[in-house]
Amino acid sequence: MAPFPDEVDVFTGPHWRMKQLVGSYCDKLSKTNFSNNNDFRALLQSLYATFKEFKMHEQIENEYIIGLLQQRSQTIYNVHSDNKLSEMLSLFEKGLKNVKNEYEQLNYAKQLKERLEAFTRDFLPHMKEEEEVFQPMLMEYFTYEELKDIKKKVIAQHSSQDTAELLRGLSLWNQAEERQKFFKYSVDEKSDTEAEVSEHSTGITHLPPEVMLSIFSYLNPQELCRCSQVSTKWSQLAKTGSLWKHLYPVHWARGDWYSGPATELDTEPDEEWVRNRKDESRAFQEWDEDADIDESGNSCLELQLLHDI
Repeated sequence: MAPFPDEVDVFTGPHWRMKQLVGSYCDKLSKTNFSNNNDFRALLQSLYATFKEFKMHEQIENEYIIGLLQQRSQTIYNVHSDNKLSEMLSLFEKGLKNVKNEYEQLNYAKQLKERLEAFTRDFLPHMKEEEEVFQPMLMEYFTYEELKDIKKKVIAQHSSQDTAELLRGLSLWNQAEERQKFFKYSVDEKSDTEAEVSEHSTGITHLPPEVMLSIFSYLNPQELCRCSQVSTKWSQLAKTGSLWKHLYPVHWARGDWYSGPATELDTEPDEEWVRNRKDESRAFQEWDEDADIDESGNSCLELQLLHDI
């Protein structure tokens, strides 16, 4: 069908805007993370504004186009009712007011997608019907000048009500946000808040690894072991080899947890020190063997005395 002259085509301009809005909400729907409360609410607010514009568009068409056509032709046409639009707006309001946690958001998302798909399947053919059926009828019942006047009124109504609807929409969002303050935080809101706090936090657990290693270098082994039990991150840092460069198990056995740089007493032992330690060890072994013999002898003597008695 050949396009109608632009100056008397009352549907194409407004419909282009409506189709643009349909494409926009379909794109947002596919990209929304319904587990995230902020994404969820942003989508519903956007959908509410979009469907308010749809409703305004239908009201203008019914009053300034279809209504005039019915009067001129004296025929009742099955015009598109705004009942479905009202139902969709109620669905969005319900989501903004009543959905309070991630579980409810995911359940609501399933219903929302189904309702939006059904609406889109009906809405796009409806606009096509208006362009292909009602526009030719307008050309039949109205003069060229009358159609130009109708189009001016339709465009003027869209332009004047866009601003009014936007202001009303902003008022609604503010009211919804105020109501939301009275609700308890949902699980996702809590996690979002904690994430924001973490991002801006300067607590010791959020210091860079190199800074933590510098702090850990001042701790003794006992303190390092305690720090390793705080978190997985600290446990990994506490295992860093440079923190355990100087190990003194003998000192630790005596309760001395020194782990700093080597001192004069902690240097490698000389040959004389090793020889003395070996002599001490040998003497201890000989003493231990003698102790075993004495203990054995005493046992025999005790047994003999008991026999004599």
